[in-house]
Amino acid sequence: MPFTLSHAAAVLPLVRRDGTGRGPLLPSVMIAGSFAPDLTYFAASALPGAMEFGTVTHSWPGVFTVDVAITALLVGAWLLLREPLVALLPRARQGRVLGLVRGRPWGERPVGSLLLACYVSAVLGAATHTVWDAFTHLDRWGMRVFPVLGEEIAGSPLYWYLQYGGSALALFAVGCFAVSALRRAADAGTSGVPAPTRRARIAAFAFMGGCVLLGAVHRTVRWWQQSGGPGAAWEIIPTLCFGAGAGLVPGLLGYAVAVRVRTRRAGRAIRPDAADPATGPEPARSAARPGPADPHRQEPTRPAAR
Repeated sequence: MPFTLSHAAAVLPLVRRDGTGRGPLLPSVMIAGSFAPDLTYFAASALPGAMEFGTVTHSWPGVFTVDVAITALLVGAWLLLREPLVALLPRARQGRVLGLVRGRPWGERPVGSLLLACYVSAVLGAATHTVWDAFTHLDRWGMRVFPVLGEEIAGSPLYWYLQYGGSALALFAVGCFAVSALRRAADAGTSGVPAPTRRARIAAFAFMGGCVLLGAVHRTVRWWQQSGGPGAAWEIIPTLCFGAGAGLVPGLLGYAVAVRVRTRRAGRAIRPDAADPATGPEPARSAARPGPADPHRQEPTRPAAR
């Protein structure tokens, strides 16, 4: 798939319309699992040999092992990015988006049950990716099962139309589902969401956009040198997507870490017990409760008799 994000469409039948998972399944883990097999293709921008490792991540042994580990890495990155990304939205729109992306709290489940649900969700996500690619990429087992997918129509093989057309349709389906789920999501407020200034938001978008541009240019130049020149116009699309995605990764992580560190420092600076380290925190004062009215309260004081 030229658009890795489109793979999320395959797990949508396992997600309720409000964005929560069916049964014990975890949507965030399933979606991350559906991206996991392609992570090596993005890593190839810095590690050229990573492209070959894609044969492992797209295999059935990889689905149950390597892809699960990659999924855990992606979920950890998502938890780091979640609130900082929501902070880039207008304040009035943050509450409902936060309610959707936070979903149900994980802490309510026993640890063993949670780990099992995470593993099953990761495997399901990676499996949908592997099966989908099997019928849309050359030399995969799906092509051997259905050789007709290699037949050419208007100068291009049938699997090519499934690959690019399927990517576009799946991305549209993901967008429609997100809009529908957002309408059903409860407003979670803005607690825990950083509040960057307008200038900080602009700087963040500029930084991440610059990273995307550099990543796409770097990957395209290298592809051009290795391929010996331009081929068909559509051949450059995967290169642009993987290069842009590879550039976006350090941009997102750099922005999220900066926001997290700044927010934590600001929180420490306003702690009440940090005002006087010598004396420690000031004891809390209980508010005085009003007692019964004193009829002599306003009586003037009389001089003492001598």
